[in-house]
Amino acid sequence: MSMRLHINAVGIISGGGLNHLTSFVPALATVRPAWDLTVYLSEGGPDLDETGVRVIRVNRRSWKRLGWDSVTVGRRAASDDAHVLLNLANYGPIHSPVPSLLYQRNPIYFDPAWVRRRPAQWRAEAMVRRALAFAAMRGSTAVLVPSGGMGDYLRHWRSCPRRVPIEVVPHGVDTSRFRFIPASRSERVRLGSLSLGYPHKDQGLLVDLVAELGKRGVEAELQVTIADADDPAYVALLRGKVRSQALEDRIRFVGRVDAATFLRGTQVSVLPSITESFGFAVIESMASGVPVLASRIPSSVEVLGDLGWYFEPGDASGAADQLVRLLDTDRGALEQKLREARQVAECYTWDRNAAHVAEIVERVAGAGAGENIR
Repeated sequence: MSMRLHINAVGIISGGGLNHLTSFVPALATVRPAWDLTVYLSEGGPDLDETGVRVIRVNRRSWKRLGWDSVTVGRRAASDDAHVLLNLANYGPIHSPVPSLLYQRNPIYFDPAWVRRRPAQWRAEAMVRRALAFAAMRGSTAVLVPSGGMGDYLRHWRSCPRRVPIEVVPHGVDTSRFRFIPASRSERVRLGSLSLGYPHKDQGLLVDLVAELGKRGVEAELQVTIADADDPAYVALLRGKVRSQALEDRIRFVGRVDAATFLRGTQVSVLPSITESFGFAVIESMASGVPVLASRIPSSVEVLGDLGWYFEPGDASGAADQLVRLLDTDRGALEQKLREARQVAECYTWDRNAAHVAEIVERVAGAGAGENIR
């Protein structure tokens, strides 16, 4: 079936959104080669020219983001006779002249546990962002989320539109990049954390964990893939915390590195996030044969099931307990668990993700603008 699909990705510059965009679009072009794909990107955004799709650049300095998402992109899609508009960056048209699909994958404005712990001014901003997101959801034919947990975060709020279906479409990971090589034991436990430096990632717990392990006689070293440019004020606080606990020789902030290379030197992957919509680092660790010690949040539990070791968010002592338990696991039993985890990780492919989205696009293509697909 031939299809003209417009993809609104103007708001995507970095982070998980960039990883999604640059993996999803080529996969979609592969699984639906007859489709006519147009992608809207900001100037300075990623290069998709080699994928064979039509790219339209939008100058970020010359337009208002809210107006673009709420009105302009829908009109542009309609003027090109697009069958469907796919919005990848959390916002889309409030009244779309073509059937509109909306991704929602930023949990920080929706996870009630995270919202409650933030300052009052931040909560007020989050309320405005939720209102805009829910307005865009009302104008959508369906909402796509990368995990069931993200869908539950949306439904928690009474203002979430109930008539619009929420469909779980897990992201993919290129597991072929990750070699299954369980790390050997060493004198110091080699901990690693694949993560950007933002408050909801809670890397402060990692510092407390290394300190707590030292008190228990467990020698550990930690590498974290955060960079000063992530959230400079937050990263500065983390660096101060490392200095205050005299852990400079145990904890390194290594910045942007290749995930597969990083994990080859990691004995245990520690992921302390308070909230996430999807766990790329969880799956990458599983694919590499690295055991995962993670906070017990929905997105991690959905992927890991009983193949991980969990602690309650913010509980460094509980994390230390679980790490000791992990280290005491029989080697044979541990390797079997890691092999099962690798098999689970291999199910998360971009081709499968793109095919799932394509099926939804085909389903909604015949619906009128504003109609849902129940």
